Amino acid sequence: MEGLRERKKRETRESIAATAMELFLEHGFDAVTVADVARAADVAEKTVFNHFATKEDLVFFRSEDRLAAQVEAIRTRAPGVSLPQLFEAETMAWLDQIESGRVEALMTVPRVVRGSAALQARLLTYWEREAHELTLAVSEDYDLVAATAVRSLAWAHRMIFRAAMKRLLAGEHPLTVAAELRLETRRVYSRLERGLAGFGT
Repeated sequence: MEGLRERKKRETRESIAATAMELFLEHGFDAVTVADVARAADVAEKTVFNHFATKEDLVFFRSEDRLAAQVEAIRTRAPGVSLPQLFEAETMAWLDQIESGRVEALMTVPRVVRGSAALQARLLTYWEREAHELTLAVSEDYDLVAATAVRSLAWAHRMIFRAAMKRLLAGEHPLTVAAELRLETRRVYSRLERGLAGFGT
């Protein structure tokens, strides 16, 4: 159960991040300072840093929750569920969000990231950390085969994500994008399933 103190901290954190994203979308990430965010959110600059260690964290603040959920899903998956099946389910769930009409919300971070070299560099760093954590969830001794398999699966999801963002940003209809990428998703993970031959079950 979330206590009052924790709820207030979460609400403050989410409010600051939402304000920051509005500024980043309007002016660009590099042109906005933490002081600008603090003024717009009506909090002290110190308060922003109490919740976010860096300015980049204002953009990627939900990444830790997503990574924790991925690790938990790997560790608690049902017997017989392969890693490709798990990753495919995650990709399909993400395509469900496109189909449901949540396109603008999904495109907020990509819109901000594509205009900033600093955010693109931070994203690459996060992807490597994600691969490391997911590999440990599969193999506690960081087996090289597990590391390779996890990176292949993570990049499969990432490539489908990037293909969707490119098409949506170009103005294609979300239903068309989701429907066509579902077919591609099945093809991609089917190939990986055969190549990995049940690895991780």
